Parts: sequence; C-alpha cells; structure tokens
Amino acid sequence: METTQHATYTCAFCGKDSVKRTAVGIWKCKGCRKVIAGGAWTVSTPAASAVRSTVRRLRDLLEQ
Repeated sequence: METTQHATYTCAFCGKDSVKRTAVGIWKCKGCRKVIAGGAWTVSTPAASAVRSTVRRLRDLLEQ
C-alpha cells in the first residue's frame, strides 16, 4: 500500500510519468499541472473504470 501511494503514474492528459499523490484521493501531474480526483492509494479505482466503460458503451449505442 505504501509503495503504490508513493509511486509515479502516467498522466492521461499529457502521457508523462509524473502523476503523484498530494493528499488522500487528490493526484497532481507535475508535467501539465492538472489535478485529478482518484482513489486513496491509486489514481484509478475499479469502480471508476467500470463507470468509464459503461458510459463509453452507452455513448456508442446512441451514435448508432
């Protein structure tokens, strides 16, 4: 748990490995200076990825 919260992650916006945790659930990219709300110890949670895939699937259904 401690290693995951101190690691750097890849930014979804700029692609650099510069996302670090600033507080519980708050992540900041040093490359593009964007602040991301995420999980307590990891940037993305399983629930967030499930919601993203559901929204994408529903958006694809509306386009057809």
